[in-house]
Amino acid sequence: MSLRAVEPTPLVASEIVRPTAPAIAPSADGSFESLMSQALGQVNATDQAASAKADALAAGAIDDLHGTMISIKEAEISVKLVGTVRNKLLDAFQELWRTSV
Repeated sequence: MSLRAVEPTPLVASEIVRPTAPAIAPSADGSFESLMSQALGQVNATDQAASAKADALAAGAIDDLHGTMISIKEAEISVKLVGTVRNKLLDAFQELWRTSV
């Protein structure tokens, strides 16, 4: 039995799949409130989907541990992002409140 070298196959750019976050489309009125409510709705949907996957995995309905963990981590990151944006907005508001005109 002889061993031969295996040549690695080059990746083609079309074969690389990059995950993309769903875009938040501006609403008709373009208000900040509607933009934030859309973003919070998407975060809530992501969190609910991750929770449903975790429940299904625990119940034995699915066996996709890898996909479930990815969904849970995406939801966790989304919730942390919302918290960070909230804190930045509150800091900006407090800074404006302290500014004397």
